[in-house]
Amino acid sequence: MPNQILTVYLDFDGTVVEHAYPEIGAPNPGSFEVIRKLQEAGHTIILNTYRADIDLYSLQEAIAYLERVEHSLLPMNSVEPRKVVPPVWNWEEFMENGIVYIDDICSGTPLIPNRVLQNGHMVDWKILDAWFSENGIY
Repeated sequence: MPNQILTVYLDFDGTVVEHAYPEIGAPNPGSFEVIRKLQEAGHTIILNTYRADIDLYSLQEAIAYLERVEHSLLPMNSVEPRKVVPPVWNWEEFMENGIVYIDDICSGTPLIPNRVLQNGHMVDWKILDAWFSENGIY
């Protein structure tokens, strides 16, 4: 069990999956494995996506996608009714406040190029996995 239980604000498009809105993009490599590790370590996961700002159907599609059996995730602890804009990535501040924002729009978040789409970037879960592991988050 980690020393500190975190609240993790988890974006969807460009974070869990590649950008393809209004469709659901290809899974971002490593996203489900890291989210599962965070859940198993007892951290609170809050879905925080612009899909909530767009319409309920779009948000429900993202939730249903995350809850598919093949992803082996627990249900999200909650869903933000409106997107909370993340602050600049600051690991020390996140740990001090017990809140982490995993979001491709969070300036400073480690990113990789989209795999399927020609343009844009998405969260680099390989780097996040290493940070979480090295810092005793799971």
